Amino acid sequence: MRGRGLLWVFAFAVSLAAVALGTFAWVDGGRRPVRDIVMPVAVPELPK
Repeated sequence: MRGRGLLWVFAFAVSLAAVALGTFAWVDGGRRPVRDIVMPVAVPELPK
């Protein structure tokens, strides 16, 4: 019985963390606009 109780506590904690993360993403969704990430990339020259 003890193992089953520990499993329920673990399942509840994971569910609570998922709900908290989803709530944070929902609230924060409109605050930070998506912007382009620009990074220079060195491209080697083609051999002739």
